[in-house]
Amino acid sequence: MLLTLGPDTLLLYFARSDDLNDMILDNTNQARCNICGGTQFELGPNDRKSGTGKPPRCKRCQSLERHRQLRQVYAQLPDRYLAGLEVLQLSADIGVDPAWFNSYEVSVFQRDNSLDLEAIDRADASYDLVICNHVLEHVANDRKGLQELMRITRPGGFIQITVPTPYTRAVTVDWGYPREEAHGHYRGYGKDFLQLFSQVEPGAMALQVEAIDEVTGAGGYVYLWSSDTALMRQLRAWIINPIVAG
Repeated sequence: MLLTLGPDTLLLYFARSDDLNDMILDNTNQARCNICGGTQFELGPNDRKSGTGKPPRCKRCQSLERHRQLRQVYAQLPDRYLAGLEVLQLSADIGVDPAWFNSYEVSVFQRDNSLDLEAIDRADASYDLVICNHVLEHVANDRKGLQELMRITRPGGFIQITVPTPYTRAVTVDWGYPREEAHGHYRGYGKDFLQLFSQVEPGAMALQVEAIDEVTGAGGYVYLWSSDTALMRQLRAWIINPIVAG
């Protein structure tokens, strides 16, 4: 069960006491991956279950909760709109399909086309959409990183961001160094993450979109950010999920 008591209230998840046997769900549970259609799921990284106690990783495409939450949001944007976008994605993500877009470029840190988020080697206003999923927590200066994302985004374009579990803390905790026991993250974001966007770019608008993974019932947030308020109103009209504006 998911309780959402308001934009400033922590989301609470309660797991059922289902017998998961060998930790694989099949279609008798009516669980289906919205990326590949798979119906069997297994334990995630480090043998973890989801916050609801269910196995989160699709055996067919290897997607996790966050990938399927992201796919749920993109699925509501019109194909014709996505097809016109020139896109940069910082770190590949199975939740996003490159075939949706007019053009697609991906940067993989210290590998193919590696870009530094604090000093992105691209001209101003280069892209219609910049995608940054589970990257910002690895950046020493996240405000500089956000400024760079906004700089390379065209007027009339937007930025899409996710960070790990921001609903689990009241406020962001910044350790000031890449913490080994936290997967090399510089910080753990909290429910105040939405406020960071207005601090970096006061004239811009951010949307916090709540998405529930249909496989596990686990919830998460997808953030959309743009200086074009008309575009943000349009995105808000297309997406039926609960949204908080910041």
